[in-house]
Amino acid sequence: MNKIVLNLPEKKDISITDSLSTTEVWGEYCLISAPKIDLPNGASCVPQHFYGYDHSLESVESVLNKIEFSKHYPVFCSEDEQGLFIQIGIIGRENYQRHLPNRPSKIVYGRKWRVEPNLPTSEIIQTVFLAIQKAREHEIRELVTLRSTLSGKISTPFNSHHDLPLMAQCRDLFESTKADTVFSVERVQAIFDLLRFDQTQIKCLEVTHRRNGQTLVDIIFTCADDHQSSDFTELHGVECTLILKQDSENELLFKMIDALIELSNNYVEEHFTFNGFARFSRQHCIQSVGEFSINTRLIDKSKLNEQGKKLISEHNCSVDASRAPAVLLEQQKHRLAPHFAGIDLLEGFLPKGFEVS
Repeated sequence: MNKIVLNLPEKKDISITDSLSTTEVWGEYCLISAPKIDLPNGASCVPQHFYGYDHSLESVESVLNKIEFSKHYPVFCSEDEQGLFIQIGIIGRENYQRHLPNRPSKIVYGRKWRVEPNLPTSEIIQTVFLAIQKAREHEIRELVTLRSTLSGKISTPFNSHHDLPLMAQCRDLFESTKADTVFSVERVQAIFDLLRFDQTQIKCLEVTHRRNGQTLVDIIFTCADDHQSSDFTELHGVECTLILKQDSENELLFKMIDALIELSNNYVEEHFTFNGFARFSRQHCIQSVGEFSINTRLIDKSKLNEQGKKLISEHNCSVDASRAPAVLLEQQKHRLAPHFAGIDLLEGFLPKGFEVS
C-alpha cells in the first residue's frame, strides 16, 4: 500500500520527531485523517497508531542515537540480505578466565534482533531494551559457577551453551533427588560456598521458615574492592530475599539465579533511557501511565470520518498481513495443522501457503 500522508497544521505536534527536521528521518509518516488530540498538560499530538512506518538503516540509527544505557553495551544496527537488525555488543572481561581479576577486556555480540521496516518506532526502542536485558542475562548465566562436590572442578550449569539435543537423549542423567533436610544459615552457606558470581561471593544472612511451608533466605552479594570490575557493579553489597517453596539445593540455586536476573532486569529498567526518559522505570506512577493510555488510545469516534476510518483500517490490515509467515515446507504444514484443527472461525491472517481444512 502506498503511503497516505497527512499535511500537518502549522502548530507542531508533540512526537519524537520534534528534535529533527522531518519525520522521514525517523521512517514515520502520518496517515490521512489521523486525529490530533490534546493532552492534559496542554500539548497536542497524533497518537502513534495513526502513523505508518517505513524504517531504513538511517532511521533506525536516528532512533538508537537517542538511546542511552551503558558504554559496556554498545547498540549496533546493520543490514544483511534478510533485512535490518539490531545487535548488542558486550564489552567486559573474558568469562572463562575468572581466576585473573585484572584480565583484559573483550567484546562479544548477542543474537541479531530483526527489525521489520513497518515496526513502530516505539517497538524498536522496546526491542533494544529487551535485547540489552537478554544480553545481560546471558552473561549472568555464564558468570555463575558451581564447584563439584565430587571432583572439585568448576562448572557453569546455568549457561546457555549446553548441548540440548544430547541432554534430551540422556534425560535420565538429570533426575533430581529430594533431600530430606531443613535449611539453616550454616547449611545454606555451605551450598553458597560452592558458588561464585564472577568474583562476587554470596553470603547467607538469615533463614526463616514460614507456616505455609515456604522458606525465606536473606542473602547479600559481596566482592573485595580489588576484585570489583565494571561488570554488574550494581550487585555489589546488595541484599535480597529468596523465597523457596521447599528446602532443597536445587530450589535454592534456581531462586538465586532468578534473583540475579531480576536485579539485572530492574537495573536496566531504571537506567535505560530514550531522549533522557527512563520509560520502563518503576518510579513512574502506573495510574498516570494508564491515564496516558486512555488519552492517546481511546479516541472520540467523531474525530475520524468514515473515509478516514476505512483508510486507517486498510493500512492496519496491510501491516498485519505483512507479518504473517510463509509456510514453505510440507512437513511444516503437517506439524502446524493440529494447532488449527477444530477451529471453525479464525480471524486474522493465516500463514502464507497454509490452509485450514
